[in-house]
Amino acid sequence: MRLSKSLIVGTFLGSAFFISGCSQNIAKFSVATTGNMNMPSNLQKGTTVEGKDCITRVFGIPFGNRNNRVSNAVGKALDMATKKGQPNDALVNVDIRSSSWNIIIFGRQCIIAKGQPIGASSVNDSKASKKESKDS
Repeated sequence: MRLSKSLIVGTFLGSAFFISGCSQNIAKFSVATTGNMNMPSNLQKGTTVEGKDCITRVFGIPFGNRNNRVSNAVGKALDMATKKGQPNDALVNVDIRSSSWNIIIFGRQCIIAKGQPIGASSVNDSKASKKESKDS
């Protein structure tokens, strides 16, 4: 009986050692963009979007782009805003976090950017440009 309890506890602890995960908050920004931007007074705002930049690890060796991962995650979030037909110049109220998991020899680590997309052109500017295109 004592051996079986030790075996169960040992198996559980061994599994916990080989199968693990982790998540942490990396940064919070008021505004995040991948380029220069002038901030007008009237901004178009969209709903919250999320972008991920992930790498895969096999035997601890990372595969994928390991450079500019936060910028790539913000860029993918802005791409998601574009696909949804939302403004896509920058993100406001941005949360950047890291999430990872491992199973013995294989694992994945992602940088996740989540925020509200904004557009630099005001609502009046977009109406004016539509009116000009009709006049042409």
